[in-house]
Amino acid sequence: MQTRLLNLLTIFVLSCTGLFNQSCLKSNHPGIPAEVVQSISETGFNRVELTKTIAEYIDQDDSLYLQSAYYLIKHLPHQYAVEYKITDNNDSSLRFEPSQFESFEAQEKWWYDHKYNKNGIRYKAKKYTLDKDTITAELLINTIDLALLSRSFSWTTSYSANDFFEYVLPYRFGNESLHDWRKSVMENFGWIIDSMKNQTDPSELITFIDVYVDNNFSFDKRYLRVPEPQKLHEILQSKKGNYQDLAYLKAMLLRSLGIPATIDYVPYLADTTGSFYFAVAKNNNGKFEALLPPNTGHLFKQNRIPKVYRRMFSENPNSLFAIKELSLSTPPFIGHYHYEDVTSDYVPVSSAEFTVKNIDTLYYTAVYNDSMWRAVDWAITKTPQIVFRDHGKNINYQIMLVVNDSLVFE
Repeated sequence: MQTRLLNLLTIFVLSCTGLFNQSCLKSNHPGIPAEVVQSISETGFNRVELTKTIAEYIDQDDSLYLQSAYYLIKHLPHQYAVEYKITDNNDSSLRFEPSQFESFEAQEKWWYDHKYNKNGIRYKAKKYTLDKDTITAELLINTIDLALLSRSFSWTTSYSANDFFEYVLPYRFGNESLHDWRKSVMENFGWIIDSMKNQTDPSELITFIDVYVDNNFSFDKRYLRVPEPQKLHEILQSKKGNYQDLAYLKAMLLRSLGIPATIDYVPYLADTTGSFYFAVAKNNNGKFEALLPPNTGHLFKQNRIPKVYRRMFSENPNSLFAIKELSLSTPPFIGHYHYEDVTSDYVPVSSAEFTVKNIDTLYYTAVYNDSMWRAVDWAITKTPQIVFRDHGKNINYQIMLVVNDSLVFE
């Protein structure tokens, strides 16, 4: 039956003169949600992959499979990957691998030598890849099948369908390169399922994964300046990484085992270098637990946390990504994907108020990080007074604008 439907849908794609337009799809499958139809209509040749995914589940008795396909496809248009390169100011690529440096100190010496004594150093987006144009039916189907399999584990019974869709089913956490990590997790960590077979409380599994990663994978400062997270097979081989790598690993393990999990992140720490990431997992009380790397709890007590955001797969109308024009350049972390502000969950907060010269203009608050001012929040005002809410207390904030893709003081 599935094969016949797949053939019919494939012929249908071709019969629409190469264009899988909205009216064609609606006329043949009126039950497909309009948002899913719209998502499919926004891609080109890759709509065949999306059609294959729907055809895989369209006649299954368990509608959750089809609803999962609809959910992922519906949210494809605002998902993408970014590949970076490190260059000098003349746009010449620079080789930068953690393994080429014997120590973090040697790496920092090399970095600042290029930054101040040579031709400069910077991150440059090498390539943007839209999921809707590149994702395969194989990846979507593997994701759906394994995510639904995880719902059969005894420790998942307290989680709702909404928990599943938002924090278990999604195949990505940020703008990392697409790869089928869920299949790899099951191949390498299936033994965890057997060890927890009779466990109905997810808290024990959450703690187990947190401790397991902390004990078997190490934080290495040489990875702090690497602009992209490692893929699963890379971190399994290296056994080390930065905070983002370790957070992603925990979240991948948790989602693969049916535990709602995502990434909370600090865009930039105040008065120090870099960002801070950590995995969070929802327990059976409906609360997210922060799975902090060892020896990092002090960061929340030293006035270094200006903002904390939680990455979302679905859309949040209050995030800058939902409000701005896609062509508008915004600082890293602020307008690149949907997120929820969870700062008040972690540190005491207050409002930061400034007087500005322009109205209806995007302004940013910034903290000093790695010898530069870095944006951590945004706001728009209709009056000369602009208020930024829920900022970490006792931190020096400056107000800035983006001009010619650069963050500058007003």
